[in-house]
Amino acid sequence: MKKTSTLILNHILWRGLYFFSVFLLNICIARFFAAEKSGQIFFIVNNLALILLIVSVCLESGSTYYIASGNLEASQMALFCLIWTPAASLIALGVWWIVLYFSHPAFLNHENFLLVSFLFILGVLLNTFFTALFYAKKKFGPPNIILFTINILLILLLIIAKNNPFVKSHFIQIYFSSFFLQGILVMLVFFSKESSSYSFIMPPQPILKKVLQYSLAALIANLIYFLVNRVDYWFVQYYCSAKDLGNYIQASKLAQMLFIIPGILGATLFPVFSSLKKTGNTTELTAVIRVLFWINGLICILILCLGWYIIPLVFGASFNNMYLLFVLLIPGILCVTMNYPMSSWFSANKRIEINIRGSLLALTVICLGDLIALPHFGVLSASIVSSAGFFSYYCYTIYIYRKEYSVPWKDFLMIRMSDLTQIRQTIGTDIQEPSPENYIV
Repeated sequence: MKKTSTLILNHILWRGLYFFSVFLLNICIARFFAAEKSGQIFFIVNNLALILLIVSVCLESGSTYYIASGNLEASQMALFCLIWTPAASLIALGVWWIVLYFSHPAFLNHENFLLVSFLFILGVLLNTFFTALFYAKKKFGPPNIILFTINILLILLLIIAKNNPFVKSHFIQIYFSSFFLQGILVMLVFFSKESSSYSFIMPPQPILKKVLQYSLAALIANLIYFLVNRVDYWFVQYYCSAKDLGNYIQASKLAQMLFIIPGILGATLFPVFSSLKKTGNTTELTAVIRVLFWINGLICILILCLGWYIIPLVFGASFNNMYLLFVLLIPGILCVTMNYPMSSWFSANKRIEINIRGSLLALTVICLGDLIALPHFGVLSASIVSSAGFFSYYCYTIYIYRKEYSVPWKDFLMIRMSDLTQIRQTIGTDIQEPSPENYIV
């Protein structure tokens, strides 16, 4: 039994602290390298992230689910993850070498680039798996404190070494290696905290099979959603300049910062929507959607009014297109904001296929739109197309939902005095995690 309100507050506090450091680090990298160079760095990271998503097989998803349900011990999955990580890292490195060979062969001759790529891959996988094990045990602080601390050290390095040629020429190596340090520390802290309570043995084969089945199913959904959010990076990189790519990636990253609270709230409310007592009751869902819509709506209005001045001031003069790119992303931002609780609702009610269909619809719109628009209208059309993709996804899910529950449109948009009370009551309910046998992705 868990107090959902406590989980949400802890998750927002610690994860928010980490994302705040990520935001500051992005600003420092942007100012340090300007739009063109910083865009190249983040584009490399984006390519590696796609490879890592695949080789990880989303093992953290299955692990978290079965540990939280009480069917699996975190110590058992810790040993399996420790064995799987080096193997997956070598596979990822091989794929990365092939990608570089055919797309950017010059990187293969760059000093230590493959080595630091391997350190990045290994570190991200360790961080992903062991952070998930911490989260499954509802311990949000330790991993996020580690990530926050290392990010702050990187920020201090960039500030202190502003005009240092060594740092400028070796920052990619330093930046990639920092992920390895994060992963190693998160893993060591996990083992140090759990070693006194558990014996580390491999998970039983039947439960491991279930974890892998769940994870592979989650991989399909996560891969589609990853492409929905990032496929436009490849189109912009191909059709536009390096400076445009840097501007677009930073605008996209700023938009993604607004998804932190909706994502955390949607994930934490999953068991609320899964419980038999809550299923079919639309009051909680619409209240959450309305509040999130107006929170992010007001933030977007604030950026709309002040961003033309603040964004170039904060990120640097080379990000002269970032404000307009973000403004054109606002409709998509609000659609994604409202879709997070909706996606949790359908997932909790064993209807993940609706989320997958919606994501495929958005992916199709974005790919076709970018192919048609970017060659003729430039980088600004990428933001318009992305918003159109997210809008189509939202329209699809809201159409299915309203068809079944006949909820008026105003219930998703018009804020009410009782909404915060309704949400507080909902997340304040002690609930039992749903059994994995009753929920199949």
